[in-house]
Amino acid sequence: MRTFFIAAAALALAACHEIPQDAQKPYAGKEDTKAYAGDMFKGDKMAYEKALDQRAQYQNDYAPFREAGKSQ
Repeated sequence: MRTFFIAAAALALAACHEIPQDAQKPYAGKEDTKAYAGDMFKGDKMAYEKALDQRAQYQNDYAPFREAGKSQ
């Protein structure tokens, strides 16, 4: 019975050990390019953000109702 408790205690202590999850070496892959650095925007960040804003307006569910509710 005593050996059972010792084995259970040893197992419980072993389960509490935290394995380090730090990376052993830094990422050595290629550098990521900016989304606006391609041929479409040619590095113009403002044009890229404007295009994103326009595209987001198509996904705005409330935009048609705002347009319909405007008083003239």
